[in-house]
Amino acid sequence: MVKKLVNKIIIVGCGPGSKKLMTVQASQYIKDADVLVGSRRLLSLFADAEAVKYTLNRNYKQLITRIISLSRSKSVVVLVSGDPGFFSYAKLIVDKAGIENCEVIPGVSSVQLAFARIGRTWNDACFMSLHGRTGRLAALIRRVRDHDKVAVLTDDSNNVKLIARRLLDEGLKDRKVYVCENLSLDKERIREFDVTSLLKVQVKGLNVIIILDEESSE
Repeated sequence: MVKKLVNKIIIVGCGPGSKKLMTVQASQYIKDADVLVGSRRLLSLFADAEAVKYTLNRNYKQLITRIISLSRSKSVVVLVSGDPGFFSYAKLIVDKAGIENCEVIPGVSSVQLAFARIGRTWNDACFMSLHGRTGRLAALIRRVRDHDKVAVLTDDSNNVKLIARRLLDEGLKDRKVYVCENLSLDKERIREFDVTSLLKVQVKGLNVIIILDEESSE
């Protein structure tokens, strides 16, 4: 159990990529921070910040201990992509330090933006992340069968073509699929496909795909 810290650890949701979608509160906390912790990509957004910077990668367990130690004397802001409550490091930090020692600043998630871009509601959607996860395709298929709307975070290993092949193998070729690339960035691209057409699509990196059962969804 961590004793009460002098300064709460501020966990900031940086949104889907563009600083324009960050909240005013998030920006102010970052501006006032003594220490910034985050991935190289997120830290690069604030290269001009005067705060000391720590890169978050596979060293995250050791770094969480360092974050707690630093917060005894400094203002520490941890940057996470999207919203802190949606597949981020925030849970690990809160579990270790205690919510009484943390303040979580929400952000716009990539899934929120993806649904906004295609003009659909997401209150009835099912969410799943394949980013950095293996052996989850069977679970994805179950969700697609059970839900009219499924949003999936992908990566180069668990990519669009792999998902399309599995959907076809499972007889789910009637679904409509939106591929949302580079959300909020200059090269943002939103494309609509049927499952068969997905086999010909070239997509790299992190993306959000939305799988819809048009016969049942709005």
